[in-house]
Amino acid sequence: MENEALYLSIINNLTDGVYYVDRRRHILFWNKAAEEISGYTAAEIVGKNCGDNLLNHIDSSGNPLCVVGCPLYATMEDGLQRREEVFLRHKEGHRIPVLVNIFPMYSESGEIIGAVEVFSPNSPTIVKAGR
Repeated sequence: MENEALYLSIINNLTDGVYYVDRRRHILFWNKAAEEISGYTAAEIVGKNCGDNLLNHIDSSGNPLCVVGCPLYATMEDGLQRREEVFLRHKEGHRIPVLVNIFPMYSESGEIIGAVEVFSPNSPTIVKAGR
């Protein structure tokens, strides 16, 4: 198996959603878990601009992050990794709390060329009391 095919297989078998955007915020990669969590297939997302608001990320106060304080954009500007608790809009319209980890991607010359967001559902875990 070629390295690229191996890496793609690994990423597509993660339970966390993973997507990559370039500096223009075009979504260039969307893994299988991202499809499952969001309801959007890669065919529906790849090539779109994250600012098109398909996922319509909001913070806990309901502020639209694409308009005020996009952590993905901020990471591409300052190169800092970020971890945020946000809500995305599922394809069916309901909100899903997610924990996002965002980190910059660099060219060989050290220039920021995009960012990766890794996200997972951020629902409270129910712990059953022992008997």
